[in-house]
Amino acid sequence: MEEEVSPPPLKVEVKGVYAVHAGGDMVAPVVLLEDEASRLVPVFVGLAEAISIHQALSGQVSPRPTTHDLFVSTLESLGARVSGVLIDDLDGGVYYARLSVSIDSVEREVDARPSDGMALALRSGAPITIQERVAVESSMDRKDLDDLKGIENYL
Repeated sequence: MEEEVSPPPLKVEVKGVYAVHAGGDMVAPVVLLEDEASRLVPVFVGLAEAISIHQALSGQVSPRPTTHDLFVSTLESLGARVSGVLIDDLDGGVYYARLSVSIDSVEREVDARPSDGMALALRSGAPITIQERVAVESSMDRKDLDDLKGIENYL
Protein backbone atom coordinates (compact mmCIF):
# COMPACT_ATOMS: atom_id res chain seq x y z
CA MET A 1 0.00 0.00 0.00
CA GLU A 2 1.43 3.36 -1.05
CA GLU A 3 1.61 6.21 1.43
CA GLU A 4 -0.47 9.23 0.44
CA VAL A 5 1.74 12.24 -0.26
CA SER A 6 0.41 15.63 0.80
CA PRO A 7 0.83 18.55 -1.57
CA PRO A 8 3.37 21.11 -0.39
CA PRO A 9 2.01 23.66 2.09
CA LEU A 10 0.85 27.03 0.84
CA LYS A 11 2.53 30.23 1.94
CA VAL A 12 0.15 32.61 3.71
CA GLU A 13 0.25 36.30 4.46
CA VAL A 14 -1.20 37.72 7.66
CA LYS A 15 -3.71 40.28 6.37
CA GLY A 16 -4.51 41.71 9.78
CA VAL A 17 -6.00 41.25 13.21
CA TYR A 18 -9.71 41.90 13.51
CA ALA A 19 -12.56 41.61 15.96
CA VAL A 20 -15.84 39.90 15.22
CA HIS A 21 -18.93 40.29 17.37
CA ALA A 22 -19.64 37.05 19.21
CA GLY A 23 -22.98 38.03 20.71
CA GLY A 24 -23.94 40.86 23.05
CA ASP A 25 -20.96 42.99 23.98
CA MET A 26 -18.53 40.13 23.37
CA VAL A 27 -15.95 40.38 20.61
CA ALA A 28 -13.60 37.64 19.50
CA PRO A 29 -10.17 38.43 18.03
CA VAL A 30 -9.47 36.79 14.68
CA VAL A 31 -6.33 36.78 12.53
CA LEU A 32 -7.06 36.74 8.82
CA LEU A 33 -4.64 34.83 6.60
CA GLU A 34 -4.59 34.87 2.80
CA ASP A 35 -3.07 31.92 0.95
CA GLU A 36 -1.51 31.75 -2.52
CA ALA A 37 -4.92 30.93 -4.04
CA SER A 38 -6.38 34.13 -2.48
CA ARG A 39 -8.46 32.13 0.01
CA LEU A 40 -9.09 33.91 3.30
CA VAL A 41 -8.59 31.79 6.41
CA PRO A 42 -9.85 33.09 9.78
CA VAL A 43 -7.95 31.92 12.86
CA PHE A 44 -9.56 32.85 16.18
CA VAL A 45 -6.97 33.71 18.82
CA GLY A 46 -6.78 34.95 22.39
CA LEU A 47 -6.67 38.67 23.13
CA ALA A 48 -3.02 38.65 24.29
CA GLU A 49 -1.94 36.85 21.12
CA ALA A 50 -4.05 39.18 18.97
CA ILE A 51 -2.32 42.20 20.51
CA SER A 52 1.10 40.59 20.04
CA ILE A 53 0.41 39.77 16.38
CA HIS A 54 -0.99 43.27 15.78
CA GLN A 55 2.15 44.83 17.34
CA ALA A 56 4.41 42.70 15.14
CA LEU A 57 2.44 43.59 11.99
CA SER A 58 2.45 47.31 12.74
CA GLY A 59 6.10 47.43 13.83
CA GLN A 60 5.26 48.51 17.37
CA VAL A 61 8.01 47.86 19.88
CA SER A 62 7.03 47.36 23.49
CA PRO A 63 9.13 49.27 26.06
CA ARG A 64 9.72 45.92 27.80
CA PRO A 65 9.96 42.55 26.05
CA THR A 66 6.71 40.68 25.55
CA THR A 67 6.64 36.91 25.94
CA HIS A 68 7.07 36.49 22.18
CA ASP A 69 9.93 39.02 22.08
CA LEU A 70 11.61 37.17 24.95
CA PHE A 71 11.28 33.82 23.19
CA VAL A 72 12.82 35.14 19.95
CA SER A 73 15.65 36.86 21.88
CA THR A 74 16.33 33.69 23.85
CA LEU A 75 16.54 31.61 20.68
CA GLU A 76 18.87 34.16 19.08
CA SER A 77 21.13 34.23 22.15
CA LEU A 78 21.43 30.44 21.85
CA GLY A 79 22.32 30.66 18.16
CA ALA A 80 18.90 29.45 17.02
CA ARG A 81 16.17 31.05 14.95
CA VAL A 82 12.54 30.51 14.07
CA SER A 83 12.63 29.17 10.52
CA GLY A 84 8.91 28.74 9.88
CA VAL A 85 5.42 27.92 11.09
CA LEU A 86 3.15 25.35 9.49
CA ILE A 87 -0.57 25.31 10.27
CA ASP A 88 -1.07 21.64 9.59
CA ASP A 89 -4.42 20.55 11.00
CA LEU A 90 -7.91 21.63 11.95
CA ASP A 91 -9.91 19.42 14.29
CA GLY A 92 -13.19 20.42 15.88
CA GLY A 93 -12.60 24.08 15.07
CA VAL A 94 -9.14 24.03 16.67
CA TYR A 95 -6.10 24.71 14.49
CA TYR A 96 -2.80 22.94 15.10
CA ALA A 97 0.64 24.14 14.07
CA ARG A 98 4.30 23.23 14.15
CA LEU A 99 7.03 25.73 14.84
CA SER A 100 10.32 25.04 13.04
CA VAL A 101 13.48 26.14 14.82
CA SER A 102 16.92 25.98 13.23
CA ILE A 103 20.15 25.69 15.21
CA ASP A 104 23.53 24.82 13.72
CA SER A 105 21.89 23.76 10.43
CA VAL A 106 19.66 21.30 12.31
CA GLU A 107 15.93 21.78 11.95
CA ARG A 108 13.63 20.90 14.87
CA GLU A 109 9.84 21.04 14.97
CA VAL A 110 7.73 21.60 18.05
CA ASP A 111 3.97 21.63 18.56
CA ALA A 112 2.65 25.18 18.81
CA ARG A 113 -0.57 27.11 18.91
CA PRO A 114 -0.95 28.86 15.56
CA SER A 115 -1.33 32.21 17.34
CA ASP A 116 2.03 31.85 19.10
CA GLY A 117 3.63 30.54 15.92
CA MET A 118 2.38 33.53 13.92
CA ALA A 119 3.57 36.01 16.56
CA LEU A 120 7.03 34.41 16.58
CA ALA A 121 7.28 34.10 12.78
CA LEU A 122 6.31 37.74 12.26
CA ARG A 123 9.01 38.86 14.71
CA SER A 124 11.57 36.61 13.03
CA GLY A 125 10.70 37.23 9.40
CA ALA A 126 9.99 33.51 9.03
CA PRO A 127 7.44 32.14 6.56
CA ILE A 128 3.98 31.05 7.67
CA THR A 129 2.46 28.19 5.70
CA ILE A 130 -0.75 26.16 5.79
CA GLN A 131 -1.68 22.72 4.50
CA GLU A 132 -3.95 23.18 1.48
CA ARG A 133 -6.69 20.92 2.87
CA VAL A 134 -6.84 23.07 6.02
CA ALA A 135 -7.11 26.26 3.93
CA VAL A 136 -9.85 24.76 1.76
CA GLU A 137 -11.79 23.47 4.77
CA SER A 138 -11.65 26.71 6.76
CA SER A 139 -11.66 29.52 4.19
CA MET A 140 -14.33 32.22 4.33
CA ASP A 141 -16.21 34.22 1.74
CA ARG A 142 -14.91 37.73 1.05
CA LYS A 143 -18.42 39.11 1.52
CA ASP A 144 -18.19 38.12 5.20
CA LEU A 145 -15.38 40.65 5.70
CA ASP A 146 -17.92 43.42 6.21
CA ASP A 147 -18.53 42.12 9.75
CA LEU A 148 -14.86 42.45 10.72
CA LYS A 149 -13.45 45.53 12.45
CA GLY A 150 -9.75 46.20 12.99
CA ILE A 151 -8.56 45.18 16.46
CA GLU A 152 -7.06 48.66 16.93
CA ASN A 153 -10.65 49.91 17.42
CA TYR A 154 -10.72 47.94 20.68
CA LEU A 155 -7.22 48.66 22.03
